[in-house]
Amino acid sequence: MRNLQENNVPAENQNKTDFFTYDNTGIRVLFVGNSITRHSPKPDIGWHRDCGMAASDIDHDYVHVLMSKIREYDPNAAYSICQVAGLERRYDEPDVLEHYRSAADFHPDIVIMFFGANVPADKCDKDPAQVAVFKDTYRRTRDMLRDGRAKVFHSEGFYIRPALDEAKRQVAEECGDAWITLGDIRTREETHGEYTHPSDQGMAEIAAAFWKAVKPTVEALKNH
Repeated sequence: MRNLQENNVPAENQNKTDFFTYDNTGIRVLFVGNSITRHSPKPDIGWHRDCGMAASDIDHDYVHVLMSKIREYDPNAAYSICQVAGLERRYDEPDVLEHYRSAADFHPDIVIMFFGANVPADKCDKDPAQVAVFKDTYRRTRDMLRDGRAKVFHSEGFYIRPALDEAKRQVAEECGDAWITLGDIRTREETHGEYTHPSDQGMAEIAAAFWKAVKPTVEALKNH
């Protein structure tokens, strides 16, 4: 059986741009993620879609499934994606956040942080000092992108990386943010598709886990 925990998609050149926004007047959701959140077409690896890998189309990736649920409460809800595969790979470079700073100009109400897979495992996971560096970068990313106002939600990674997940969980706890667990979504065959990334089933279950967490905030923002 194939290794469902193998992240076999290079972090380089996943997208032509690192983030993009949609102008609107409703609730604003910023997704901070990697190829599972968005991967531009890359024919050299056989990927021809422009959506979260490996959904069958853009309507089935977790971003769009979740936004469809949010738009049942607020039809004008808008989203932005900050694609941070490069940040994952270069988490220990002092100026790594500068490339992503303008994503905060979206002024989100909700930030969903769902990344970590492209952090080099051989460099980081078994080295407590490197995990601490990642944690610091992760915390500073959170502080920068929330724009001083957004509710922030943190998730376990789709690939099981205990040291990174614990560092992210600690940031969530220290900041008073929500922590989302994915349970067996990460290990079941039917939740995995191409490149061992989430299938449509996996995307739907990820979106459901996120929706359970963010729904009270969506309701509060809509009724404010």
